[in-house]
Amino acid sequence: MAARNRDRIVHFYEIADADAPGAFRLPHRDWGAHIRRLCTQPPTQRTVHAGDDILIGAVDPHQTAPHLLLAKVRQDVPQLIDHVDGTLSHLQLAADKELVDVTTVYFLPFGNVIATMAGGTSAPRAQAVRRWLDDMHAAAPDVRNIELRPVVNARSREKLAHAAAIERLTVRIAPEPPDSPSALRASSDLGTAVSRLHEDNPDMVITLTLEVPKQSRTLSPRRRARGHRQLLDSTRVFANDIEDWLDNSDVVDTAAAQARMEAWHSEADDEKIDFVSERITAKCIVPYSSGNGHAIDLQMALNKLERVSHENERVLRAAVSADL
Repeated sequence: MAARNRDRIVHFYEIADADAPGAFRLPHRDWGAHIRRLCTQPPTQRTVHAGDDILIGAVDPHQTAPHLLLAKVRQDVPQLIDHVDGTLSHLQLAADKELVDVTTVYFLPFGNVIATMAGGTSAPRAQAVRRWLDDMHAAAPDVRNIELRPVVNARSREKLAHAAAIERLTVRIAPEPPDSPSALRASSDLGTAVSRLHEDNPDMVITLTLEVPKQSRTLSPRRRARGHRQLLDSTRVFANDIEDWLDNSDVVDTAAAQARMEAWHSEADDEKIDFVSERITAKCIVPYSSGNGHAIDLQMALNKLERVSHENERVLRAAVSADL
């Protein structure tokens, strides 16, 4: 079968201490050397159980770029087809071998930033990478709880933190591809409501808009101000759910808020906070050899991650306050 191409999205994250104040940044470390040392251990000692998933970390000894290959053991039973006679049969594996889906992680040389590319729709997502790093105690000894923070543009990351009010919030959830279902975890009231709607209506597009009306006979200025504050508080909590959904599902089509920013000269500025487009990502075209999208050459993935990381280096350094 002739090789074809497939678009892959590269996501960038900053490895951070979840228990530290928001402005605190971990000092950069040599992640490549550290991960390589971890992966010299026997497979059982670099295996992490996360719910029903089994995650195993590895490195390619022939590749010098700082990287991690995070494999998730496949739970299905693959079938083989004979293209001569069309017969189907089970894929027979040796007792000590299993099939896995792999995500390639490239460690950039600054700011504790990583780039990730999933090898297929069932490959480990950001939450799995975080869980493996955390359970392997991959950060400094005094860091007990690793967080992977999506890298966003330097200007936009401060908008929500410094917003004085939110006037409108819109989120649009689309049906997931049939081969990559995932539950939408939620910690906020809004997130829980949207998640339940999505679970009950998996084949529908769900659009939620919350807005404080600018002109209303029933709302006094006091009530309107109260509504702005309530929507601001709800958006700040809901933002965590949105970030998690963007990392671990393919359902978020739109997530944006209209914020009122109080400028130093006391004039109010309205700005849009786009939770989707303001994340720094890159698109790669990579070949795959079968129609299911699972087979990506690991060296190809690593080369692509290096290239797009270099192409986006300036904006990534600015986003994580790393010196140019």
